[in-house]
Amino acid sequence: MLGKKYSIIHLPLLSFFSKRLYRDVGQNWKGANLSYLFLLLAICCIPPALSLRKTMIQSLDSNQVKIINQLPDIRIKNGRVEVDQNEPYLIKNNGKTVAIIDTTGSMNYIADDQVMALLTENKLILRRGENQFNTLDLSQISEFHLNKQIANQWIQMTKQSLAPISYGIFLLLSYTFAVLLILLIAVVGLILSTAMHSSLKFSGLLRIAATAATPSIILMTISTALGQTISGLIYAAVTLIYLLAGIISCTKPEHDEANIPKLKLSSLLGDKQYAEDHSHAA
Repeated sequence: MLGKKYSIIHLPLLSFFSKRLYRDVGQNWKGANLSYLFLLLAICCIPPALSLRKTMIQSLDSNQVKIINQLPDIRIKNGRVEVDQNEPYLIKNNGKTVAIIDTTGSMNYIADDQVMALLTENKLILRRGENQFNTLDLSQISEFHLNKQIANQWIQMTKQSLAPISYGIFLLLSYTFAVLLILLIAVVGLILSTAMHSSLKFSGLLRIAATAATPSIILMTISTALGQTISGLIYAAVTLIYLLAGIISCTKPEHDEANIPKLKLSSLLGDKQYAEDHSHAA
């Protein structure tokens, strides 16, 4: 086994076209390249995370104007809810009632399909499906205060924390999915390698699989940044093509590329003509 000729800084670019890189990764590298995969995703997750943050902030802004500014002054003292408005108090969005506050005891369940929340004297009922609800018992809360100003402060704090939270969640999910995908691709590579009588080990196939997935990950990042949607089957096909090319590169001896037949002048002129030309020259 020879020493490494390339490092991980070469992978993002050379993984698109270099057979020597795939051979070096498969035969001379160690490990499974999962740390490289994490670093690659850490960079490639930035554009989609920023896009997700932008979408979430836009949603928060629209709800902040339409719903949060309708909040009355709500206080909970010794497990009992008190509001400073006539009840039932309706909170609306686009003319439709989405939340009701009624501490008089006249309402204990949500009857309207469009209502998402009901606040009673000691309970908060939230809709989580067509006929499914979550009920939060407020009777154990000694003191709590909420109004539109406090809610807006919470929204601002949420906006500030969206970037790191969305990026961390996106990176964690992407890396978990990518590792599972790499394992599956390596299994496919093991089948192909066995069919081609290659001596590659599973660890080498894992490294080749991570390298073969690099072009797809980069292309997916670029398409996301440009707002374009491409079928996942295309990315899978591209990855499998690079995987097959990588296995072939490791199966074919390196010296075969160096021993490519070269064009000789004697083969064009014929040995006799070539000898006569050299005798006249002498």
